[in-house]
Amino acid sequence: MGVRIARLMLVAAVVASGCGTSPGPAGHGRPSGFASAPPNATAPLAAWQRLGATQAPPNPLPGASLQGIQVVNQASPAVSDAQAQAWALALITMYSYLDWAVRDGQDRFLLQSGLASNPAVLGSEVTSIQQARQAGVTGETQRVTIRRLVIRAVPSSLQSVFKGQLYTWTPYAIFLDAIGPASYTWVDSSGKRTVKYQVVAGASAAELMGGAVASIPPMGPVWVLGSDWDCTATNARVTLGQACAQ
Repeated sequence: MGVRIARLMLVAAVVASGCGTSPGPAGHGRPSGFASAPPNATAPLAAWQRLGATQAPPNPLPGASLQGIQVVNQASPAVSDAQAQAWALALITMYSYLDWAVRDGQDRFLLQSGLASNPAVLGSEVTSIQQARQAGVTGETQRVTIRRLVIRAVPSSLQSVFKGQLYTWTPYAIFLDAIGPASYTWVDSSGKRTVKYQVVAGASAAELMGGAVASIPPMGPVWVLGSDWDCTATNARVTLGQACAQ
């Protein structure tokens, strides 16, 4: 179990409006009414530098939208449907910041911004950025398609499992029902392209992302990752059970 290499580089593509899947047998599901995050507040560069960035992200932030993605609340009534929508939007916003950071080589931002509660969660992304820099190439991403975001409770009995992966256990997580195609490609100065990671069309790219919402200026509300499990891995599905199930 553990984090897939380049797993979060393949950030959510927005499914065309109305193409979300039907809800599963448990929980409440509907296309999101929270289409997108508010545009980034105009903040001075110094505000982003305090988070480790060398530049400001695009404004508005591309891809910070739930349009066409179904949000399913399987943690009701402890988590209200309104909370579930807000959490899902915070996760997509986090994804968009992460996509920008990977694309523009902002590894210090990933380490200092607070997008993760511990360094193990984004370690593969930081390493990949640094490897691309050392190789003198840029990274290019083709994004996965997220069909559903499912809010789930995580049993406290799994705390030792999370600790064993250097993850932070949190009482809730968001399951991403995501599929390929997706890829991460190195592009050198001559335009030569080398595919480093690929998910074929239609293949599952499901993840379970534990965490909680926090408001981090100037980013606003984001899902702060405590863990990220590859739910395409058999051992993750067996160990996490329903939390990692389709």
